[in-house]
Amino acid sequence: MVDQEQRKLKPIYDALDSGSYKTAIQTCNKLLKKQPQHEVIRALKALALLRANKAEEAIQLCDEILASKPTDDTVLGIMQHVLKHLDRTPEITTMFEDAFKKQPANEELGAQTFMSHIRVGSWKNAQVIALKLFKTFKQPKYLFWSIMSAVLQAQNAGGVNPGMTDNAPILLNLALRMITSSPIPSYVSPDHFYLHLTILKTLDKLDEAYELIQSERGKRLCETSLVVDELRREIFQAKGACKEEAVLCGERLSKKGDRNWITFLSLIDSTFDVIKLNESQSQTETDAAASSTDSKGAGPPSDAKPTNSEGNGEVDPELTPKPTPHPELPLEPQALIDGLRELFERLAKEDGLKERGGHLASLQLEKRVRIREEGQGNPVPDTLLTLVKQYFSNFSDKNCCFEDLKPYVATLQEGELTSWIAFLKEQADAKDISTNAGLARLINVFKLQRFSKTSARTEAEEQADSAAYLKAYFEALPDLPETELQPADDLAILAANALVSAWVITRKEPYLHQALVVLEYASSKSKQNYQFRVLAVRVYRLLAANTPAVSHYRTMDVKQVQTDTLSHLILARGSTYSLAPVGDVGMTQECIAASDIYNQNSSDTADMILKAFQFEKYSQITEFVEFEDRLDNSLQRDLTRLEYVRMKFTTEKLEPEALLLELQELEFVLEKMHHDNRDFAVVPNYQPRGQSLADQTSMGVVRGFQWLTVFLQLYIRAYARACRVETSVASDMNTFLSGWLSEMTEDEKTFLKFSQILHEWIPCPPLQSREAAMAALTGAAVASDATAAPTQNGSGDAAAKTNGDQERKQSPPPPHVKQDGSAPVTVEASTETAVKYFEDAAARAKALADQGELLWEVCHVATLAQEAFVLLQIVSLPYTSKSGKSKIKITDSGSVVESLKTVRTQAATHLRAISTLLTDIAEKEGASERQDEWAEGCAALAEVDAAANVSGPVWGNISFLNTNIDGREIHFGVYGYTGGPRRLGYTIDQLDTRNGLLNSVIVHKLTYVLVLHPIAAGFAFIAVAFGICGVASNVVGTIIMAMTAALAATITLVVWIIDMVLFGITRNKLRDQGHPAQYGNANWLVLGALIALLLGSCASCFGIFESSRVQRNNQRPTLEKSSV
Repeated sequence: MVDQEQRKLKPIYDALDSGSYKTAIQTCNKLLKKQPQHEVIRALKALALLRANKAEEAIQLCDEILASKPTDDTVLGIMQHVLKHLDRTPEITTMFEDAFKKQPANEELGAQTFMSHIRVGSWKNAQVIALKLFKTFKQPKYLFWSIMSAVLQAQNAGGVNPGMTDNAPILLNLALRMITSSPIPSYVSPDHFYLHLTILKTLDKLDEAYELIQSERGKRLCETSLVVDELRREIFQAKGACKEEAVLCGERLSKKGDRNWITFLSLIDSTFDVIKLNESQSQTETDAAASSTDSKGAGPPSDAKPTNSEGNGEVDPELTPKPTPHPELPLEPQALIDGLRELFERLAKEDGLKERGGHLASLQLEKRVRIREEGQGNPVPDTLLTLVKQYFSNFSDKNCCFEDLKPYVATLQEGELTSWIAFLKEQADAKDISTNAGLARLINVFKLQRFSKTSARTEAEEQADSAAYLKAYFEALPDLPETELQPADDLAILAANALVSAWVITRKEPYLHQALVVLEYASSKSKQNYQFRVLAVRVYRLLAANTPAVSHYRTMDVKQVQTDTLSHLILARGSTYSLAPVGDVGMTQECIAASDIYNQNSSDTADMILKAFQFEKYSQITEFVEFEDRLDNSLQRDLTRLEYVRMKFTTEKLEPEALLLELQELEFVLEKMHHDNRDFAVVPNYQPRGQSLADQTSMGVVRGFQWLTVFLQLYIRAYARACRVETSVASDMNTFLSGWLSEMTEDEKTFLKFSQILHEWIPCPPLQSREAAMAALTGAAVASDATAAPTQNGSGDAAAKTNGDQERKQSPPPPHVKQDGSAPVTVEASTETAVKYFEDAAARAKALADQGELLWEVCHVATLAQEAFVLLQIVSLPYTSKSGKSKIKITDSGSVVESLKTVRTQAATHLRAISTLLTDIAEKEGASERQDEWAEGCAALAEVDAAANVSGPVWGNISFLNTNIDGREIHFGVYGYTGGPRRLGYTIDQLDTRNGLLNSVIVHKLTYVLVLHPIAAGFAFIAVAFGICGVASNVVGTIIMAMTAALAATITLVVWIIDMVLFGITRNKLRDQGHPAQYGNANWLVLGALIALLLGSCASCFGIFESSRVQRNNQRPTLEKSSV
């Protein structure tokens, strides 16, 4: 019977596997005619409908199947897959619950029900199911599932407001009672033991946790499991067991060969904690000696013995803490410090140069000693400088030497720095870059020299440094494949750092141009070095060249969670580069692409949590839950979201329905507690102490929580006014204090004032409820829950993530709270002040352009002016006339409408002036004179051969295609294009700004065929050489000439057709992206060569026949004479 069922379903499975979804649906329909209620076939049909993009039919069929409450494992598995892709995860839980109620003895079904609750974060229900499974099937893992669920429920893990709940003590004590009464002790598994210690630590039962750790089994688990040992260290620190921690770490380092850096740090930290404790006790004994004597026996009772389970009184010998056989630590601070010095010196001597732990520990110890002595006002020992020099001598041939020494060099005093810099100069003079070790040593010398300089830098010094770095770079640049990281890459980064620093000092733009030349050239030699591209993105955006910046960012191929940590490189104030007749699609696409990780986060993280439960990796579950929370509440996520909103409504029509949905979304974002996951350390920083390359190359002040809060409230207030609904945001934003504006540029502060002008000048229309507003906009009655803020993870409403326990009520700090006496920002609102904003914006944009400021600042002003005009349209939406298709009517608003028309008209005039200014700037930047200036500014690099990347890899002015992108003339040749690498077969990666069509495999392969040009030229030369032989009456030469000329003509014909196809596609795509593009002269030169070769082939053939005829005529008299 089973075989017959399988044969019946096999055609459906085969059709699904092969992608023939239509066939699968037809087969299902045929079988359902005979068996209409066959659950497996119906479920397979739903799956086929889903994959055939017939979602509505699939949803309808799913509802019918769910109504029947299936229990078959196959049906449940298929329905789980279908419902997951239909984003109906809560219904999966309901489906498994109903099935488990019907079959409570089905263990697999019960486990699936538990997992379905875990997937949606319903910890309370998961705990109940797991406990039921344990009572039914007596499997210990189900008990630990229940315990872990209780812990997660107590922490409100994954909720909108993670943290301990009000009933957390009850839940945790319940979990502790279950784990102590478990049939299997917690010490049988490191993860079980970790869970036990976590519960005790959370309940602040540190003495019980300490006893577990000090037991024989506890010690073994701490030695074999890093996560357990890390938790042990936290418990020791919380309990104040610094002496025990110091002795334990000392034994591990000296006797057990432990070289974990965390162990070194823990030993140093615990030793200084012991010093503080001894000093505190000494002070207490001095102040109250008698009281101290009476209380010397205080402490935990020595005869306390842990029991195996609660209340049974039985003692487990494995859990009985053993006395620690170690000598007492000395009381004198100097004796403790000297003991550490001797230990680290001995370890460094034993390990030699194969381990750096002992050497670094000595440095860390001396740094802590120095900080302690400075805090007490004592003279600072000079031991640290000696150790730094010694460490450099030992490990300067390792690339990590600079990062190792950086925190310790930062603590050197002025006199020590002088000696240190002199030492580095001696090392630089003895450089030897013939080997990789010598090159690494020179790079570390350069980095440390640059970091150690404290005096104010000058332009000449930065120029000299960049020249020295580049000279060493080209001397050391090996002939390695471009896919390999070059050993000298850091020298190019150092040069770029020096050039950016020179720009910071002088504000001369050519220094940024030179930095780009260096970075582009170095990235062409080392394509896998992401640091070049990161720095190039920063510099390009400063110069308002967003297209190559986006190209470099896409080349890095940022994926998964890196999108959250690195997307700020391209999206910080990304709306600045969204100015275009129809908007810059590239930036909006980047916003959408950067948001994919957040949409995938909930489902992917849920899968990881399920795996952790299946394999009982309880130490990883909390990490996965925290990971999900950090992504769901990521600051960069909502910054990207707001940037997308700012760009979207500049290109889309303003619709009240869309504004109301955006209002709900932004209000939800405003109430979140954010995590800043952005990675700024990825920007390679080799600047002198106290300087940050990330700050120097930032477009304005780095944005954070305050900037997000201000702009969120600004747009929430505007959207609420447009939709005529109430909002919790204060109507008066004058309450924002200057402390809240520290993350905004001056132009953004002016924009904030303009928004307040609008709200004070334009009367507020009558407000209504959210339900009434939605009903008025849609023309239909809307349920009261329709306006609930949608979640951003695609997993249902916000309450689904709270386990039904709590709902987030935390709002951002009130902006009116007094901060350091800062005064509120006030404005005067009127028609004239509204118009004056646009007038001032146009004047400021022109002033910035005239002063030669960086173009990003001009674009920033222009974008905010455009955004202000859109904001004006949003706020005045209730006053839009009926011809504007407004669904909201306002009475007695004639004067307001007239004032709005006046402001719009004058604002449009000033915006056109800004547009004209930007057009003039673009034409000026694209002119040949500007390119000459750019080349002259980079002439200083010619001596080090870095300017090779500036000119295109073409022969003079001969090119196949010419275009202009962001004022940059680009010419295509046989071996590449301007700004690209010189090689055979190239990828047009820096020019494809939109959809990747120029980077297709076909286009890339066609560039290899361009090598036929020199091949055809070679055959043409051979034809000419043999043609000269043919002139000397050599028939063989003429024949070879004809053959080679014909072959050259054939090759030229083929390559000319390829030229027209390849560069024709490229020209059309570039024109589609708004870039001018036209054929170059090389195409017509190839056509002329083709015609010449065809004529030459015909002429050579004619010469062969003519030569044969002459020879026959010359031989005919001889034959006649011989016949006579």
